[in-house]
Amino acid sequence: MQLFNRKQEEDPDEFWQKTAERRGGQVGFLTFATLLGRAGDRAMELPGLLYVVGDMIWFEDFERDNWLARIIGGKRKFEKTELSFGRAEIRVSRLVSRSAAMRCIGGGLPVEHLHAVSSVARIFTTPIVQVTLDNGTTLFFDMIRRLEFVSEVAGGAAAAAPRP
Repeated sequence: MQLFNRKQEEDPDEFWQKTAERRGGQVGFLTFATLLGRAGDRAMELPGLLYVVGDMIWFEDFERDNWLARIIGGKRKFEKTELSFGRAEIRVSRLVSRSAAMRCIGGGLPVEHLHAVSSVARIFTTPIVQVTLDNGTTLFFDMIRRLEFVSEVAGGAAAAAPRP
């Protein structure tokens, strides 16, 4: 008798070994993260993993089991999202307030008007990681290890200020 119709979970060690082979190096830093969106676009709210392999930062989401969607409208086709960028491409990596990030994603606040959230303000807001690339793309992530990420990709104290 089968009580639950669940897929067999992939072994974490096997998953990271395959990921290292696929990405061409050992996985260093990693954290759970939610890709909130891109400046001037639409909110995404894609939960997944953000990790570093060598000088590349990778984000990939995973299919979620949405029982409510199955009841209402059947199973929708999952479209995997993967994105990557080089550490050298990062012009800005800093913490901003969630409300400012969401306004920027929706187009209501220009990227140029974003400011790093202060240590005191972090008590009253959820800090979001802003990553602006050399090509002008600005991404926003909510992540568990946000301070470590900013330090990892931008060298610590220089993380709050844009590179020239």
